[in-house]
Amino acid sequence: MAISIGFTLVDVFTPVAFGGNQLAVFHKAGRLKASQMQSLAREMNFSESTFVIPPPSRADSVRVRIFTPRREIPMAGHPTIGTTWVLAARGELAPGDATLELGVGEISVTIEGRPRRPQFVWMTHQEAIFGEKRTDRKRIATALGIEPRDIRSDLPVQAVSTGMPFLFVPIASAHALARCVSSEAALRGLFDGPESALPIYMFVCGWSSRAAVRVRMFAPHTDGIAEDPATGGAAGPLGAYLLAQGFLGRGRRTRFTAVQGVEMGRRSEIMVEVDDSEERAASIRIGGRCVIVAEGQARIAG
Repeated sequence: MAISIGFTLVDVFTPVAFGGNQLAVFHKAGRLKASQMQSLAREMNFSESTFVIPPPSRADSVRVRIFTPRREIPMAGHPTIGTTWVLAARGELAPGDATLELGVGEISVTIEGRPRRPQFVWMTHQEAIFGEKRTDRKRIATALGIEPRDIRSDLPVQAVSTGMPFLFVPIASAHALARCVSSEAALRGLFDGPESALPIYMFVCGWSSRAAVRVRMFAPHTDGIAEDPATGGAAGPLGAYLLAQGFLGRGRRTRFTAVQGVEMGRRSEIMVEVDDSEERAASIRIGGRCVIVAEGQARIAG
């Protein structure tokens, strides 16, 4: 017998419909097997789809599983923000602080607005972990279809994670960023195997007065995503990277906007907040607005 499950489509990190990053949020998904969730995520073919597992253990907590078209992942930014927005709009989460239980554990979110009328959602990231630095810039540039001089030599190419690792590649100009090409075979060749492969996150600092950073993200070799319109899971570690490299002031709280999806015609704006004012690891949050665009029912074999 087929199982019918409700879902909501929401555009994340945008104030207007058909911008930002698309997300499918499936409700009351506790009866689904992981294989069925994967099939639905593959059918939607968005960067990610989420599955809300009721009942929540507390009134301010809910479990969420996140799937790309190829695999389940432990954490991601736009699915966390978008799912929180949808649950708030449905009256299932109240304004204020709440908790989402993801694959990495409990993640704190904050909902600004009125009941059933969210206006902005924040997500707190875990402490940043800095990984391998790559020195093969020519090889990376070739894989991206650009010249070695298009990758900045004064900043490291480095893996950074606040729950999900990405390879950060500092690009010299917005023009070079626009020329980057997403090739599954070429990007796969940068790594020893599937276990070590990381999504590629390219960024340009000082793009304009409205945004400190322009970014793109390629993951055809890891998740079947040629390019992502908004990557909140990478925007958090970007804040940690920029703090470590001296772009953000020490001992204070700084906010900047990461603009993504421009080359795809789906402009996204991700607010990043890095609080280095306490004597501890910097606290990192990302936030944004969303627009619900559709609701429906999906059927899948039981």
